Amino acid sequence: MSQFTTGDAGDVFSSDAAFDALYPVYIGALSAIHWTPLEVAAKAAVFLAPDDNARVLDIGSGVGKFCIAGAHFAPGHFTGIEQRTNFVKAGNKVARQLGAQRVTLLHGNFMDLDLGAYTGIYFYNSFHENIVHDDALDEKIELSSELYERYTGHLLHELKQMPVGTRLATYWLSITEIPACYKEQGSYFGDLLKLWIKEY
Repeated sequence: MSQFTTGDAGDVFSSDAAFDALYPVYIGALSAIHWTPLEVAAKAAVFLAPDDNARVLDIGSGVGKFCIAGAHFAPGHFTGIEQRTNFVKAGNKVARQLGAQRVTLLHGNFMDLDLGAYTGIYFYNSFHENIVHDDALDEKIELSSELYERYTGHLLHELKQMPVGTRLATYWLSITEIPACYKEQGSYFGDLLKLWIKEY
């Protein structure tokens, strides 16, 4: 399944500690709270990318852990978008190191993307730091409750506009309502990971 070119790339996917060690120490230290665990990434990626035509977007992708792991565990192409330049640079460096050919990590705001270009969406509660500042990763981007409301409203609106069959995976979700047009397909890891498909 994996299209990684590095011969021993599989070893770094044997544990979160092994994978996180690819990054600078200050980034690895954030992993336990802020980056998707590998076992969660594997479960979500296999659901979101059932075939080679899948195009998955990770909203608020941080250092690209989900996208890089997703491309290892599943087919399809994984794109991440993140506002912090240093995280994007770190993620792209690891992606190159591992030969992750089906990964694209972008610097920017998800509101500037056409979500309709993707067949699956991964969302790990990336707006939450706007309302719980103790969870903020750093002080490099603007954070506010107004932005939380704007981002949340935009995401929910876009999800409603997505084509029937769109796949969605949410992890540690703080948004209380997913649009009713999405039917839950299963929940895992103590209900923290939920999988959805848009039915109408």
